[in-house]
Amino acid sequence: MGDAIASLGGDILTDQQNFTNTMVQGAWRAFQEYLANMGSVRFKKPLVLTGFPVVASYDPASWTSLTWSQFFDGVSAWVPPFASILPQDMICPLKMWERQTRSNAQFVPMEQSVESLPDCRKGPYNTFWYWENDTLYMPGSIYSMDLKFEYAAYLPDFAANPDGSVIGNQPVPVMRALNPLAWYFCAEAAEGRDDMDKDVFIAKAEKACRNLFNREVAMKQRRPVSRRGFSSHRQSYGVW
Repeated sequence: MGDAIASLGGDILTDQQNFTNTMVQGAWRAFQEYLANMGSVRFKKPLVLTGFPVVASYDPASWTSLTWSQFFDGVSAWVPPFASILPQDMICPLKMWERQTRSNAQFVPMEQSVESLPDCRKGPYNTFWYWENDTLYMPGSIYSMDLKFEYAAYLPDFAANPDGSVIGNQPVPVMRALNPLAWYFCAEAAEGRDDMDKDVFIAKAEKACRNLFNREVAMKQRRPVSRRGFSSHRQSYGVW
């Protein structure tokens, strides 16, 4: 990268510099953002939350809501331990299922509303979900409900010393992440000193991320290969 802000010694971006930690965290977050937007399974998690209270308002125009701090039943707010809340690492829900609490039934898929929730009469299921402003909205159910999620999640930031400097030798919880992380770090450093190379570094980082993501794509596209059996059609004509 040419670490020569003050000299040619390459000793500016060290673990002891306070700004190095900021650049490391920025690179780590940009790396996760790009992979998560591509749909990497490394940033998806399953989750089951149980025992949500019944809806308190039967007005079709009223909604229930769930955030990182509370569940709102249409009239009152519920907080732990009286109701579950969203996990702190959630970016947004990707898919949702529901079932009535203590029913031991299978979860049934819920439908995502893109623009807004429909005004519908309260019934035994929520049926719909809507995500906006970091809040999960649902019509509400006349029964206590369990919710099952597949959601996008970020990994935690790297730890730092009390003075803000980097704690070295921390493991990166993503396999083969050296190249894209290094390029993103170069981009963060280049932006801080108004370098023209920033866009070049970002392009290299995104290319490295796509190579990383392509392993998942290849895995999902694999098909079992087996020997084709003898067909009855060919046997009927005496072909063996």
